Amino acid sequence: MTDFLYGRAYTFINSKHRGRGERIIYLDAVWLLNLLMDGMILSLTQGITRAKSSRTRMVCGAFVASTIVPITIYMPHSWLVSSVGKLVFSMLIIWVAFSYTSLRAFFVQWISFYFVTFAIGGGMLGVHYFLASEVSLQGGSVVTFRGGYGDPVSWLFVVIGFPCSYFFTKWRLNQVSVHKMKMEEIYDVTVEWNGKMAHCKGLVDSGNQLTDPVTRKMVFLADPFVWEQLFSKEQLEALKVDTVVTSMDDLPDDIQSSIRLIPYQAAGVSGQLLLTLLVDKITVQTSEGDLELKQPLVGVQHQDLTHDRLYQMLIHPHIMVKGKSA
Repeated sequence: MTDFLYGRAYTFINSKHRGRGERIIYLDAVWLLNLLMDGMILSLTQGITRAKSSRTRMVCGAFVASTIVPITIYMPHSWLVSSVGKLVFSMLIIWVAFSYTSLRAFFVQWISFYFVTFAIGGGMLGVHYFLASEVSLQGGSVVTFRGGYGDPVSWLFVVIGFPCSYFFTKWRLNQVSVHKMKMEEIYDVTVEWNGKMAHCKGLVDSGNQLTDPVTRKMVFLADPFVWEQLFSKEQLEALKVDTVVTSMDDLPDDIQSSIRLIPYQAAGVSGQLLLTLLVDKITVQTSEGDLELKQPLVGVQHQDLTHDRLYQMLIHPHIMVKGKSA
């Protein structure tokens, strides 16, 4: 029987029928499986909430969570099986597993615990329903029937399905977290040069400390999405270090006067030159107002900065401090 109590998966593996409506439940196997499940769920909850804990507290939390198995079997009418009891019991699990720092942090951990469990348990229930040949509903729980030590599909579903659901959920939550982090650092940016304007999305790159060694101007980096709004394809094609060094006289005067070659060092490579353009102004739109920087340098990148095109410019982090509010 698989009971999604508190949104957590409890697997009751049934043996052969001894009589009408009578079944043997191997409590030790069920308890062990649920102890491992609860441990993984609490581990994933800690990962996404960054909650403070220790290995001892996590083990104790998983043990407390797994005690619902004998309670459900031997005391099916206990108040802990009621809706109020489930809420109280789940709060006890969080209190045991994680260090209490504030009411808000406790609430976030509690909600995340439910979210993680529903995410994993829902997927497991769907797979189990798809694979199991004999499924019925009894007492609000999903029940499967087979002989011996239980349904082989149930064992396979628990031993293999749960870890797979765990790691897939963890991977997807990490992806969402990274995407959210990126979105929080992305701003609308406007680049002005020679009477033209280019609009794009910019990411604040905390690792970008590149400046012109002579003028100490900040150096930004923009990909073709930005430059195509300012130059023709032929002009953009000519804006390469090798071409500029050998054939700079072929470029228009306004472009020639804006070009700066900046030395930089990439990972494991030194002595490189970055072609940059001295633009008139860069404006970064923030929630606290626009930040303007006059005559910064913008490096010419001929490939997209990111495969998903989430942003088209790397913003120098110092503009967030030194930029002039509009």
